Amino acid sequence: MEGLTIYTKEGQRLQLSDTGKSGGEGKIYSIKGNHYNCAKIFYEKVITEELIEKVLAMTTNVPDDPTWSIIGYRSIAWPIEVVFFDNTKTKFAGYTMPYIDKKIFRESHLYYDPTDRIREFGGTFTWKYLMTSAFNICNAVLAVHQRGHCVGDLRENNILVSPNALITLVDCDSFQIRDKDNDKIYYTRVGTGEFLPPELHSINFKERDIDRIYADRFALSIMIFKFLMMGVHPYQSKGDEVNNTPSTEGKLLKGLFPYEKGTPVRPPDYAPKYEIISEGLRILFRKAFVDGHKDPFERPTAKQWLDALAKEIDNLKECKSNRYHVYSNHLEKCPWCKMAIDYFPNNLQQSHQIILPQPGSKEVELVLWCSNCGCAIEFDFNNCPNCSMLVSEMR
Repeated sequence: MEGLTIYTKEGQRLQLSDTGKSGGEGKIYSIKGNHYNCAKIFYEKVITEELIEKVLAMTTNVPDDPTWSIIGYRSIAWPIEVVFFDNTKTKFAGYTMPYIDKKIFRESHLYYDPTDRIREFGGTFTWKYLMTSAFNICNAVLAVHQRGHCVGDLRENNILVSPNALITLVDCDSFQIRDKDNDKIYYTRVGTGEFLPPELHSINFKERDIDRIYADRFALSIMIFKFLMMGVHPYQSKGDEVNNTPSTEGKLLKGLFPYEKGTPVRPPDYAPKYEIISEGLRILFRKAFVDGHKDPFERPTAKQWLDALAKEIDNLKECKSNRYHVYSNHLEKCPWCKMAIDYFPNNLQQSHQIILPQPGSKEVELVLWCSNCGCAIEFDFNNCPNCSMLVSEMR
């Protein structure tokens, strides 16, 4: 639909161009004259009264995006305004939302999976970057929760990460939404087995209205574990107790956390040593995957994770032999140097040299577009990813 025209609630006319990106519910369009936003236009077959009500509720119950007021960047790709096919606003079309450049923001597994990460970034995306990405995820999820919503189906596919550890939550129209004005909840109707807590594995979400706050806490803990433990799922294990349970989902249901003393299973061979995790983070992982496996109320909140990760980031140390080996200060020696696999090799790639800011830093000079080629410049890039012009020369 090249040249599609839509209208906002205020009657503003928007000219759209097809980006070629689509999903099961609709297509993504660019907006003429607006580089910052795009539009999601739903297929007619998926539009229902409940969908329209939910999107409208989202535009009036917006989370306080933690990065928007600081650096003008959206870490939650939330609907901005509803749009219509007609100027009389009777035929719902979809909504506008922040534009996320997926050439820069990639699915999170490309960062926490060692093979993908080393191929893309060499050793430059360090453990500090991984930990800061986890921190930023917690920050965005906390903002969603504070507004009364839930992500619902929190997993790697709806978290995008940039080379500087900024993140964006996407697919927000699948979230569980609380409409405070009308005292109504729009529930999430999907779930992913490897991120669902055990009490929800037998639930048919299309037929039952299930609050997802404790599911979010469980899934968030899994995502943090994956970022810090090189993509390993917390319940992946080996031993007689799981020999007949090959799937990660099946092991999750058994609830045997292999990093806890006395557990009759062991971590898989490809997992890094658990010694890299400080005691403060281990306590939260224990609450999530041991205590929280049986009792949802034991699972750490996004705020608890946020505080714990902020403390860890402030106390990381740098290896004297390899500056890309960053580790927790509870260790005397670098743990990465003695591992068989070098997860952060010393082979810096110029195009990814970036300076990682401390989380929450307000001392930021923001350049949105390269003054030479017009390419989008993300927070704290040292140089343009397209033409390599230094950001310092653009200011």
